Amino acid sequence: MKVKTASAGAAPSATLRDAAHNSGPHRESSTLKDVARVAGVSVGTVSRVINRHPRVTEAMKRRVDAAIAALGFEPDPIAQSMRSGQTNSFACIVRDFAVPVLSTFVDSMQNEVDGQEFCLFVASSYHNLTREISLFNKFSRRRVDGIVIATSTEADHKLLDLLEKSTIPIVLLDRKLPEALDAVLVDHRAGMHQALDYLIRLGHARIAIISGQDSVHPVRDRLQCYREVLQSNGIAIDPELIRLGSFGIDFGYSEAMQLLGAPNPPTAIIAGGTSLLPGVLRAVRDRGLRIPGDVSIISGADSELALLHSPAVTAIHWEHGQAGVAAARFLLNRLRTPGHRLQRMIFPSNLIIRDSCGPAPRR
Repeated sequence: MKVKTASAGAAPSATLRDAAHNSGPHRESSTLKDVARVAGVSVGTVSRVINRHPRVTEAMKRRVDAAIAALGFEPDPIAQSMRSGQTNSFACIVRDFAVPVLSTFVDSMQNEVDGQEFCLFVASSYHNLTREISLFNKFSRRRVDGIVIATSTEADHKLLDLLEKSTIPIVLLDRKLPEALDAVLVDHRAGMHQALDYLIRLGHARIAIISGQDSVHPVRDRLQCYREVLQSNGIAIDPELIRLGSFGIDFGYSEAMQLLGAPNPPTAIIAGGTSLLPGVLRAVRDRGLRIPGDVSIISGADSELALLHSPAVTAIHWEHGQAGVAAARFLLNRLRTPGHRLQRMIFPSNLIIRDSCGPAPRR
């Protein structure tokens, strides 16, 4: 039987009422043909509306959307991906999305892709290279449309080669390598410079830094700035005050315990990573020391802990949420415009002064 097609401006009210009346938890699954019949259009038009074809008029879109709502129709994502070659999904691999600043990044990225009808898969690598490569390969086999990744190292040639040869769009999170990939970065040098200047003005010369391995961009930038600022102020660099190895809480605790128990302990500590701060604060407490009377503390990344601790901890701050939005948009741009120019955005960092720093104590 031939379906009579209504004009573009008219809504098939009776058909929609019938569809709505017959809809419910016990109805059979609707099909594209059902939507086309209720909307009074062709199956091809329904398909173009569902796939958001740019040439579909607003009036036609409203009619088809009304029919979809009346029937409770849900497109088959597998069939859609086979037709379009896309799965409308992204993946994000971070060190540990339980870390507050990383969860803020992921949340902002998710909110951005939700508005574009994409879903987001999230996984923690725990800074384990083997797990990181495994996760990347798993998401690739699932044919996600793009991946955001904060790699555990920028020195492993196998990992760099895997990323560079991937056909899936990739956005690096606070990493510079491979240079051919899109990236959202943080200017760690700026915040670190402000932190060191502030401590030196307070009279500190024995300033310790605890951070992850220097095979990643944030640590390299912090360390380079640390050395440059101390040298420019005529302060000798003591290798014992530089503790690199991990961003974990336990590492922060053990290194701070050693530093604060040394014969000539630091008068200030910069915890170069959000997860390091809890460990450093616990070590100060366990050593029976006062902040800032005995030792000044600066967090290399701002957090709720830094704000709510007593005394509140001076911290280096940047906008993790905005970085998440930028990463999502970079992936969407790459999908919509193949051959898009290289996309890199650097977010500024600045020192938020609170109550955890004071004049250097006399030894």
